[in-house]
Amino acid sequence: MTTRYGIDAPYGAFGFIFLALLYAAATLCGMIPPYWGWLTGTLFLLLGLWMLLYSTAIKLLHRHRILALSGLKPDMKVLDIGTGRGLLAIAAAQKGADVSAIDKWSGWDLGGNGRDAFEKNRRAEGAPEIDLYDGLAQDMPFPDKTFDLVISHFTVHNISGRKERERAIAEMVRVLKPGGTLAVSDIKNTSQYRAILEENGFQTRTYSFYYTFPFSKLIIAVRTPVGTGRSIC
Repeated sequence: MTTRYGIDAPYGAFGFIFLALLYAAATLCGMIPPYWGWLTGTLFLLLGLWMLLYSTAIKLLHRHRILALSGLKPDMKVLDIGTGRGLLAIAAAQKGADVSAIDKWSGWDLGGNGRDAFEKNRRAEGAPEIDLYDGLAQDMPFPDKTFDLVISHFTVHNISGRKERERAIAEMVRVLKPGGTLAVSDIKNTSQYRAILEENGFQTRTYSFYYTFPFSKLIIAVRTPVGTGRSIC
């Protein structure tokens, strides 16, 4: 059994490839000057192929980088928010963590997204059982101060509106144990997440990655003993 972690933003990847073919056809038909037609078409093709390469190979390696920077250790209680097909949750469980995962299972954000796909990947990788939950990042069914590590990868930017994204960050903080670690990986809005966390007493580190598509940043946040600033919980 093979693992399949889906194509991130599948309509975007195949949209780029479609545009590449469209420009190639228009250039061959003389509708666009050859230089601009082939240049633009090649650019769209490379973007589409880069997205596919990231989704099928690069992210399988990148997940271990995220977990290492997050300070994952065996027996930690871990929550993966927006787990999708289980990319991070399954890897964390393989490393001995006690993992829970939650998602709203949107096929728009990740191709073939769903519980069945998650379970197929978990079994294929020989990972232990993982507790799965249906729900939104803004309203999670977990008690306060439950997890040692809360992780979210390419999820929060899909939430519309600054206030709703702030609610999601607040929920992550709520379910995190004192002294726990919050790791948020995303392609945009990371300065907003970092500002919210720092206002609420977290020490943060930011890592940039230029091999992901799109480029991404990882915020690692640990709460200091005495919080400062306004409360979001």
